[in-house]
Amino acid sequence: MPGPPEGTDGILPPAQRAAELTGLGGFAVLQVGTEGLLPLPMALGADHLAARFAATRTGLAAGTGLALEQVPLRTAVSAAQVGLVSRFWSIALASVALHGWVPALTPDLVRVDPGHRNPSPIALDEPEAGRSVVGLEETVAAVEALVVHGAVAAVTEACRVHGRTSATVLVSNAASSLVAAARVVGGKVPGRAEHLDAVARRLLARPWLAEGGAYRDVEADGRAAEEFKRTGCCLYYRLPGHGLCPDCVLVRPGHPADDHH
Repeated sequence: MPGPPEGTDGILPPAQRAAELTGLGGFAVLQVGTEGLLPLPMALGADHLAARFAATRTGLAAGTGLALEQVPLRTAVSAAQVGLVSRFWSIALASVALHGWVPALTPDLVRVDPGHRNPSPIALDEPEAGRSVVGLEETVAAVEALVVHGAVAAVTEACRVHGRTSATVLVSNAASSLVAAARVVGGKVPGRAEHLDAVARRLLARPWLAEGGAYRDVEADGRAAEEFKRTGCCLYYRLPGHGLCPDCVLVRPGHPADDHH
C-alpha cells in the first residue's frame, strides 16, 4: 500500500501532518485553518489575557461546584497557562513522534482561540514552517529553539506579568506539563515513547526549564526509581477540596498527594 503523499522535500504536506496529529486526539489536535483565531501576541495582550483568566476562573468554579469568589485568581492564571503550554508540548512531541518534525511554534506564527477551551484550538500562520529532525540532539535543539523559547516562554512570561503570578509557579507548570505530554503522547505512539522521554529529560536539563523541576532518585516498593519533582506549586491546592499533585514540591511526610490525581 502506498504511503501518504509527500512534498518535494520528503516531508508530509502540512494538512496531512495536521490530520495525523488530530487523529491522536486530546491536546495534540492541530487546525489547518486560522479563521476565528488570534495571533498569539494579540492573545497575550493585557485585555485578552484578563478575559482568558476570567473565563478560566469561571470554568474552575463550575467544574468544582465552588462559588466564583472561592477560586483564587492566581490559580486561574496557573490553569490558563497550563492549558496553553500543554497544547504546545503535545503538538510538538506528537509531531516528533509521528513525523520526525518540530513545527515552528513561535509567537509570530501561532494562532490561538480567544477564549478558554480545552483543548484550545491552535493553528499556524505558516504550517510548513519547522524543522525536520533526526536523533536526540537535533530534536532537543529544535524543540528548545522553536517551542521552549517560542510560544511556551511567551505565554509563561505574559502570565507572569499580566497575571501577577510567580515565575517559579509558571516555569514549574511548563516543566510538569512537558513531562505529562511526553508520557501521554508516548502512550499513544509507544514505539516512540522512549525517545520522547529522553527528549523531555534533556530539555529539563536546559537552563530555563531546569528552574521548573527535575527527576530525582527515589525508592518505590523497595526498588530504586526516578520521579519528577517540581520546584513550585501549581496552586490548585488552594481550591477547597483539592489536594496536592503527585509531583508537587509541597508533597512530604504528613502532606501527601491527593489520591484523585
